[in-house]
Amino acid sequence: MLLKKPKQQPKPVEVPTSLAERLTQARAEAEAFIEAKVQELKAAPDGASLPLDWLRYNLRADHGGAGAGCNCRVALSLLEDKQ
Repeated sequence: MLLKKPKQQPKPVEVPTSLAERLTQARAEAEAFIEAKVQELKAAPDGASLPLDWLRYNLRADHGGAGAGCNCRVALSLLEDKQ
């Protein structure tokens, strides 16, 4: 019985992503992280009676300033607090 070596599969070529795509992905991940934190606050006994929009606004105000429009800045602040 002859055993054949399996053919080596060519490695997939990594297509470099553009800066715009990486920034869009980072922004989406930051927004998802913030939303997860808002859901954690809502699940806590103290946050159960508060509206989601208020929790979201308060979280942003505490971690990025009153007019924090930058998800990345808020997410980084939340991560710093976590450590």
